[in-house]
Amino acid sequence: MRPVNVKKLNHRDEVARRHRRVFVFKTVAIIAGTIFVVAGLIYIFFFSRLFDVREVSFNGLDTINSNMLQGKINEQLDQKIFKFLPRRNNVLSVDTDAIEEKFSSGYSVFKSVTVKKKLPHGLALNFIERKPSGIWCFRDSDSVSLTTSCSYFDEDRVLWGESSKTSGFIFLTIEDRRETNHRQIDNDFFEPIMEVAKNRAGEIKSIIIPEKSFGEFRVFTSDYYIIFTTEFDIKNQLDVLRIFLDDKEKDLDFHPQYIDLRIDGRVYYK
Repeated sequence: MRPVNVKKLNHRDEVARRHRRVFVFKTVAIIAGTIFVVAGLIYIFFFSRLFDVREVSFNGLDTINSNMLQGKINEQLDQKIFKFLPRRNNVLSVDTDAIEEKFSSGYSVFKSVTVKKKLPHGLALNFIERKPSGIWCFRDSDSVSLTTSCSYFDEDRVLWGESSKTSGFIFLTIEDRRETNHRQIDNDFFEPIMEVAKNRAGEIKSIIIPEKSFGEFRVFTSDYYIIFTTEFDIKNQLDVLRIFLDDKEKDLDFHPQYIDLRIDGRVYYK
């Protein structure tokens, strides 16, 4: 048997216990320090009001009142992180992408929305509103009469808002009398109509797509209406119309009821 030094064993046990105590102390100190730092940061960023949102500015609004949007902003700012930290308490925590998406998807009138943080206490919402190219009216699908609902539209065929049907030169007005179950601008008509509107600017009172139209639309002026078709190139029809009207310019007896361009390269009138 080998002799055992009990004193040496006791010394090693004491050293091990000391190391464990030091390790436990360091671990507790690190955890306590981390909790203290995190709690301090939470207090500084969310409860000290050093970075709370105090000002929200709305820029670029022409047709929308900012009071209508304030409630939407409050909904976003009142959202809570970890269920108890309101985002409005720290401008750095505000989700600008979510705000931009909320307004872009909720309001068709906005072409673009950008949100900028203005440290230490501000948010700036910058809007670009769509510019109306005219008014597009649709026949109500459940109506036996020609009752219509109208909306503004822009060059991207985006519809928004509600408008009264007008007849005049302030807004280009297109009345689509075809029965439809959805409110969507027909691109087959949109591009030819916009080409005519650009070419005959200042002359058009209104445009009608007839109820039983097969590519036909009628452009009303103060004196007569012109029948166009989407079946042939619209620029060729406009060229034929220009040549025809130039030829009739000095004809004092020329007072047509309508001019028909539906036959390619030909003009009929009554």
